[in-house]
Amino acid sequence: MKPILAIILLSSVISNTDAGMGELTEELLAEGLVSLDRNGVPTAFCMFSTKYGAARVQSCPVTAGFGARSVGCFTVWNGTRVLQQGCYSTQEIAMRSQCKKRVCTGKRALSGIAFCCCYGHGCNAV
Repeated sequence: MKPILAIILLSSVISNTDAGMGELTEELLAEGLVSLDRNGVPTAFCMFSTKYGAARVQSCPVTAGFGARSVGCFTVWNGTRVLQQGCYSTQEIAMRSQCKKRVCTGKRALSGIAFCCCYGHGCNAV
């Protein structure tokens, strides 16, 4: 690969990892569903749990990556038992189609694995 082409490709990757706030993140900020931390990074506060049952609130900043990204919370159940809770940060296009505002509304059954993601501080508390 020629050095100039490599530099152009590298600068393209770097600019895509810090694409700034997207439309969804701006919408969530306006509705108070995420906040800006002291460094200006969009952040949600989610319940975080482990397999040992301990739960606490976790600060969840938007992670760097390709394209416009946002952050929310998730919960995974096995039947009626919570397996995991935490932060969910990915491309806005995926989050808009998967996550709900203010509440985690996964289709839980008496058996089987269920997943939900949501926007809003503590929205994954069950």
